[in-house]
Order: sequence, then structure tokens, then C-alpha cells
Amino acid sequence: MNRPKWLQKAEFLLLAALCATVLVLASGSVCQRLIQRRVRESLLRQDLQMIRMAINDYTVEEKGPPPSLQDLVDKRHLRLIPVNPFTGKKDWVPTFSNVVVGPGKTAFGIDYVYSSTTKTDSEGQPRTN
Repeated sequence: MNRPKWLQKAEFLLLAALCATVLVLASGSVCQRLIQRRVRESLLRQDLQMIRMAINDYTVEEKGPPPSLQDLVDKRHLRLIPVNPFTGKKDWVPTFSNVVVGPGKTAFGIDYVYSSTTKTDSEGQPRTN
């Protein structure tokens, strides 16, 4: 089959343009997912910091650690328990221990909280802190 060389070149250029278009569109999707992940990581860090500060404030003001995260809301140390940006649930993992609340005094309750998300962040660190 004899086809003119200009037609072969035109087909090649059309195919190259099509491939370039697909690559550009795919890279935009990858960038968008990366940005969304970074935003979620930032929200996760902020939420954990806010909950941990509320636990500390509760422990000082109530002279003992909170028995549950809901107590932080009930005693107005948090407006509401935030939703984990990765899971879409309020699935925070509190740790319980005896907390020193005064000289020679301890009380049992929440002393720290982690994310239930087990994946790693964009820097390869576990996303549980």
C-alpha cells in the first residue's frame, strides 16, 4: 500500500498530539490528588492539635483527664468532635493512662489522641500522630 509521505507524517503528528494531550490531562489529575492529600494532612494535623490542646485544658480545669472525647464537648473545651479528613468519621483513637493532676495525685483518663488512619503521609511518616 503506497501512501504519500505527507500523510504518514500527518498521522504521526496527530498521534503525538493525542498522546501529549492525554499526558497533560493525566498529570493534572495527579496534581489535583496530591494537593487534596496535602490539604487533608494539614487538616488532620490541625484537628489533632486542637483535640490534644482541649485534653490538656480539660485536665487542668477539671483537675483530671477526660473520660471520653464527648466530655470535651460537654464541658465546652471543644465545640464538636471533628471528622477525620481521611476517613470521614469521628474515629479518633484516644489513649488512656494515669495522669498526674497534682502533687501525689493521679487520675485515669484520656491523655493523648491519635488518628485511626494507618497510611503514611506524603513524607512517608505514619499518619497516626
